[in-house]
Formats: sequence, structure tokens, C-alpha cells
Amino acid sequence: MKKRLLSLVMLLVLLCTMVVPAFGAYSPGSIAGTSWYGQYTGWHSSESNLVQRYMNMTIKTCDAYGNITGEAKVTTVAGQGVDMNWVNYQFKGTFDFYTGAFTMQGTKITSQSSNVNWNLAKFQGSLQGDNISGLVDGNSKRVFSFGLVSEWAKDEITDADFYGLIPETLQGKDLSKPVTRAEFSAIAVQLYETLTNQETYAYGSPFYDIYGHIDQKSIEKAYALNITVGVSDTEFAPDSKITREQLATMLCRAIKKYKFEDWTYATDDQYYLDTTGVKKFADDADISDYAKPSVYFMTKMGIIKGIDATHFAPKAVTAEQIAREYATATREQALVMSLRVYNLAEFLQTH
Repeated sequence: MKKRLLSLVMLLVLLCTMVVPAFGAYSPGSIAGTSWYGQYTGWHSSESNLVQRYMNMTIKTCDAYGNITGEAKVTTVAGQGVDMNWVNYQFKGTFDFYTGAFTMQGTKITSQSSNVNWNLAKFQGSLQGDNISGLVDGNSKRVFSFGLVSEWAKDEITDADFYGLIPETLQGKDLSKPVTRAEFSAIAVQLYETLTNQETYAYGSPFYDIYGHIDQKSIEKAYALNITVGVSDTEFAPDSKITREQLATMLCRAIKKYKFEDWTYATDDQYYLDTTGVKKFADDADISDYAKPSVYFMTKMGIIKGIDATHFAPKAVTAEQIAREYATATREQALVMSLRVYNLAEFLQTH
């Protein structure tokens, strides 16, 4: 009887092992509901006519076996002489929970304003950290790279990518993570250069802590443009998370530099930002004096909002706030604000 019972238990264990998959570094819950943005190399009219395309996608479902379904939105990067309208489609594929191996192929176009017959390409690659990258249709000349982005931001992030507002150093990165002072310097410079349609130049800086940093050139450009200053005369603190009041201030400086060629940091108080009619936040006393005009101007223009109906959260002022990284912003929030400035640039009232 005991032997028969033991055999039955072993059989049940074997059956469970056969029908219930094990998970590795990933699970269905960590994949389903994720959104991604980036670019890939597509083809236009023939396999030899390659073009770059923007794409955002959301993995809607992922079952216990790694079968995925979702939806994607694609358009062609401007300046290549081909169709630039949007195409939406559904896809299905697989994901390996152990290795991060990823496949995806379109199954049906759901809306199309394009003038061409789009190819529903197959994407094969792997998830490494916060980036999915690999080959399109198995062609070594056709590559893709997608970074993680929040569902709420994916369409605006795709627009920001479309207008050239995402710095190269943030391409393919997890945009849901907090933005640093260095990264936002790159975002502000990218915005200014896109608005003016001209590249700016770096002339060095007094900051000893930026040498060899991936965003060193952008920090030096932002410093030359007077968009940013250091935390001291010789330190920039590039990897510190930027505060919301610093972010608002740097965006305003980028606007002023764009609007007025002779604007400088030294003459900033000669330029007026219209903040009339804006109700003070309950935490107005926590907003630094230098930042108040920028905070309320950005609020009035709808570029940046409070964290709730009455609080702006300009910076952390208590130990508890510092511990939970209060008053920071994410990369995607910063890029969305940059996009809003870009869209409103001609209408922003400064004097």
C-alpha cells in the first residue's frame, strides 16, 4: 500500500512538472502590460531600399508558456523621401522567461493611413536589462532597439522621438526611471537645437566631476548656452536626480535662449515671464526664489503640473521626502515636458 501510494505521489509530481512551466528571471506578470518605444530598420518598396522607422508597442498578454500578444504603432523617420503616415497593427510572438529571447510578428493591420503596402516584419532578439534589441526578418542590416516606457507616455514619447527630441544617450533606455541632472541637460540641449535647427558647440566647463561622463558634451553645451549651472563653482553632480524646480528652471532658460539670442544667465532678471492669474501652491514656501517664476510660468502654460491639485513638490525638504525620492521626475516625464515646450514654442509669452 505504501509503495503504491509513493508511486502515485511521484506520478502527480511528474505530471505537475510536465504541465506547469517554471519561470526564470522573468515571469508573465513582468512582461504583460509593458510598453516599449524605439526604432528599427525597415524596407520601402524592396529589400535593398532600407529606411528607419519609429515604433511603439505594448505587450498586452503573456501566458505561462511565454506566448505574447499586443499592438504596435509605426511610422517612417522623416527626411527619407517616403511615406510618413502611421500604421497600427496587432502582433503575436514568444518570450523565454530564462534567456529573455524575444520574437514578434504582426498578424493584422488594424488601421492604415499609409500609401504603401506595409510588410509585417518579424522581430527576433532578446531582453537585456531595460532594452529589447535584435534583428528584423533575420537580416543583419536590419536592426531594432526598443526601450521600456510607461503605457501613459508611449504615444508622446513616440512623438518626441519623431521630432528628434530624445538624446542619443537615452535612446533604448528605460524611460520610466528617474532623470538625472546630466540627462536633463542633454534633453534641454536637444530641445534647443531642435527648435533652432542648428547644432551648438561645447567649450568646456569648470566642472571636474563630468569628465568622461556619457553626457559630458551635453552638459558643456548646456553650460555654454547658460541653460544650466553647477551645484557649486566646480561641481555639477551629473548623476544626482534633478528636482522638479530645477527642471522647470532649465526648461525656461532653454525657452528664453531660443526666444532671445542675447539672453544670458547674468541678464536673466531682465526677462519677464507672465505668471499672472496662477494660484500659488500650498508648498510655495518650499520653492526656491530663483525657481518661482519658472515654476508658475510652466504651470500656467500647462507644461508642468503639480503632483496634486495644491502641491508642486519643488524639492525634498525633509528626511522622509529625501528617503522616498520626493520631488523627482522620470525620464519620460521630462521628455513629455520637452515635447510640450516644442509644440507651444511659438506661443510662449516672454518679455
